[in-house]
Amino acid sequence: MLKYLMECNNKGFTFLEILLVVLLLAIAIVPMLRAFSPAVSSADSIEETAVFSNQARGSMNRVMALDFDTLSNNQGDPVDLVSLFGSAAEAAKENFQFRGDIYTPTVAITDASGGPGGLLQLTVTVDYVRLTTLKAEY
Repeated sequence: MLKYLMECNNKGFTFLEILLVVLLLAIAIVPMLRAFSPAVSSADSIEETAVFSNQARGSMNRVMALDFDTLSNNQGDPVDLVSLFGSAAEAAKENFQFRGDIYTPTVAITDASGGPGGLLQLTVTVDYVRLTTLKAEY
């Protein structure tokens, strides 16, 4: 009888065998997907931090490129980007879009000299990323 079953069933898999394999794969794949979901959400968070950090760094570089007198004359928290960069078109270059939302960095310029001037603290904030540096008059 066993010989008869093996001879009759050598053309392929039965529906029951395929169904059993699919069921076993489903049982194995679901826990694997659950195990990888924290890694995927962590990657999204890391990407967001990288984008915000790079945008803040770019804005900080543009602010640092301005001369000391322009920075000193535009002190404030937050600073009006149009007056800082000289035109609305230049200020609009700071805006960026990420995942459907538009972000504008916030720039703060404060006197850090503790006396008659000569040292400014520059802070650029994009959402939860904040970069701070000092610029001296030289």
